[in-house]
Amino acid sequence: MGVDVQVEEMLDRLGAVIGPPLEGVVPVPWELGPEEIGFQLPADYRAFVDRYGMVSISDELHVFAPSAAPSPKVGQPPGFEGFVYFTTDPYGYTAMLAQAYEDGDYDECPYPLFPAEGGLLKWGNNYNSDQFFWLMRGPDPARWPVAAKFDSMLEWDLFEGGFLEFLLAAVTEQYPYHDDVVPGGMKQVGDGRSYRFRGDWLKQLP
Repeated sequence: MGVDVQVEEMLDRLGAVIGPPLEGVVPVPWELGPEEIGFQLPADYRAFVDRYGMVSISDELHVFAPSAAPSPKVGQPPGFEGFVYFTTDPYGYTAMLAQAYEDGDYDECPYPLFPAEGGLLKWGNNYNSDQFFWLMRGPDPARWPVAAKFDSMLEWDLFEGGFLEFLLAAVTEQYPYHDDVVPGGMKQVGDGRSYRFRGDWLKQLP
């Protein structure tokens, strides 16, 4: 896929902080997404995953990808369906959030969860049990803001920008809650990179 110039610039700025991508990351066949899950994921996120794969930043912030789950469970599918499962797992943290919303406990969860219209779709979490979502507001994925659930503070924050904008703001300490997104700040974890590679689409190939 062609990468937007602004997205390319943000990826380069991100790389200056977390380090360059590894060679040989296998691009995800994004064209299968709409058929398998009914919609396309945001372009800036797709560009990030094609460059970096599924990673853990500073061993704290885990960015998921529609490849293999970091901790596969019995019954958890691979690929795009596996990515959606992070949100729809009936026994996971997100199920508790969905129930809280249905019960009207909007302090615990002020938004519905996917597959509800305009719901939350999870793309990552961290070791503090903070959860990071897109709020699927409207049909254009480029306009989906990032909703962060800070478990330790018992607070939500809605970031009126996209995935890559949020990630860049967090790692450059421009986001007000940056130290909650990446607890302890940025640190090198090996090979001059502030992230660990956790897998890419190669795991789905025969």
